Amino acid sequence: MVRWIADFLSGNSGVGGGRDFSAIYSILGFFKIIFIFFLALFVIGIVYVIYELRKFRPNYKLVYEESTLPQRKLAGEHWIKIMQRFNAGTESDWRLAIVEADSLVDEIFKRIGFDGETLGERIASISEREVHSIPELKDAHKMRNNLVHTPGYKIKREDAERALRHYYNVLEELEMI
Repeated sequence: MVRWIADFLSGNSGVGGGRDFSAIYSILGFFKIIFIFFLALFVIGIVYVIYELRKFRPNYKLVYEESTLPQRKLAGEHWIKIMQRFNAGTESDWRLAIVEADSLVDEIFKRIGFDGETLGERIASISEREVHSIPELKDAHKMRNNLVHTPGYKIKREDAERALRHYYNVLEELEMI
């Protein structure tokens, strides 16, 4: 085969100077086999990458069984009560509304099955790919922690409203209200 390649490159292909393409066909046959081999490797590589990408899918499934559908309505009803408390207008009502919203989100995260003992741990275990509004939830939960753990912590109506909006966005994204 090396001789055929050398003859082809030097222009001495075939007998008597005629055009003999057997060397070219031999080379093309060899490249065809190499091409098929690399094509098979490429297809196997694609299948392997798709298989490995399954690891990056979210860890939870939002599958509603008949027994959980009334809970969805309860979350909506509970949210209405939280907003009624917020609209009462006093700072203590705003505080309580934020604590109740935080508690509602915590309960829903428990039912979905997120890992962690506290809401803070559950939030830390959730990626932004799973719940897109998780950064806002972190801010709202931080405000709730300040309300509960910092004596004399003052809150403005706008801040309370923003925190409740973050809780609402999470509940809406999880299709609970």
